[in-house]
Amino acid sequence: MLAYDIEIRTGDSHSIIDLNTHNRINYAQNVKIGNHVWLCADVKILKGVTIGKNSIIGTGSIVTKSIPDNCIAAGIPAKVIHNNVTWKRPRI
Repeated sequence: MLAYDIEIRTGDSHSIIDLNTHNRINYAQNVKIGNHVWLCADVKILKGVTIGKNSIIGTGSIVTKSIPDNCIAAGIPAKVIHNNVTWKRPRI
């Protein structure tokens, strides 16, 4: 489930070059989002991240590292704040 203003970035938009080797050092990386994930408003997911199934990413979070299955993660950078959860769309 996706809220608004979500940004998923697989790259940095500009090349960063090592001055010693003249090689680019910031290549693009895939982003993987598992099944049944809830991304709240204003979430940003950066390159190389995997978000595990049944997880929730809190409003305004910036995800810089992978998040395991069945977790709530929030913050800048996002950190797991609760484990062993799932979610349902209807309010019960």
